[in-house]
Amino acid sequence: MGVVMPSCFILLLSTLCCFGCWKHVEGGVAVAKTIVVDLNGRGNFKSIQAAIDSIPANNSQWIRIKVNSGIYMEKVTIPMDKPFILLEGSGNSHTIIDWGASATTESSATFRVDASDFVAKAIGFKNGYNCHGHSSHPIKQAVAALIYGDKLSFYDCSFIGFQDTLFDDSGRHYFKNCYIEGAIDFISGYGQSIYESCRLNVVVNSSLACGYLTAQGRLQPTDSNGFVFKYCNITGTGKVYLGRAWGPFARVLFYQTFMSDVVIPVGWDAWVAKEHVDTITFAENGCTGPGSNLSGRVTWEKSLTKAELDQLTSMSFINSDGWIEQQP
Repeated sequence: MGVVMPSCFILLLSTLCCFGCWKHVEGGVAVAKTIVVDLNGRGNFKSIQAAIDSIPANNSQWIRIKVNSGIYMEKVTIPMDKPFILLEGSGNSHTIIDWGASATTESSATFRVDASDFVAKAIGFKNGYNCHGHSSHPIKQAVAALIYGDKLSFYDCSFIGFQDTLFDDSGRHYFKNCYIEGAIDFISGYGQSIYESCRLNVVVNSSLACGYLTAQGRLQPTDSNGFVFKYCNITGTGKVYLGRAWGPFARVLFYQTFMSDVVIPVGWDAWVAKEHVDTITFAENGCTGPGSNLSGRVTWEKSLTKAELDQLTSMSFINSDGWIEQQP
């Protein structure tokens, strides 16, 4: 004989099950809805852009777009009026958004996010134009991801390109356990960003004398932006500068990062700020590996105080208002 449950318990169980059908909690923050993208039609949409377009403008609840394995040959844009999107793949080598445009940074981007409050997990962004420098095409700007919005985070993602791979343009951003590949200015822009435990893979080949890992563009001493690399790993082929200044107050810090011998001994290039080397903040602290030897560095590399190091390496550099904790 079966157990008869009270009707009030059945009602409660039914309510909870229905709630779970449309809403689940990820990372302690509620995700209101999940949309599935699948190339073979086993989801709600076959393209990522179609899934984004289906989200109402000025959405105020987190929407999860789950993208199944596959190479999605499309340009994807998340407009400014589509915040609170979680874009999740099935692994950064299994779910890839790929395109091959070249021209300006804005027009060439495979993936572009203008909205605030965005999260990407386990997905790859690639610009195949001249990738690895093996193409017969002239080397041009060919952006894999263009990052405009504020309060954006990327976990276990990959960014693959050759020139201007990741254009970290503006806003506060957090990259964790990501793979970033390129040769020329392959992390560039005006963003205020922390890159933590990321692999930075240099792919400079015989077509280039050398490459540049970063091109940071801080313009004023009061600007809060800059790139901070914590616990990262620099490997690859060819020779690369850690960065060149794209603005007179450019700011880049490598902190406790492994550097292979791909790093050029002088380390840095003043580039467009040759008359402003005293105002450039290019610094390293606690780094290891054959490329971390400071004896041959440019004389104007900065030695930061403990207070300056603490300010840049703390999560409060990008997260003073706790926005990361409010994301799924």
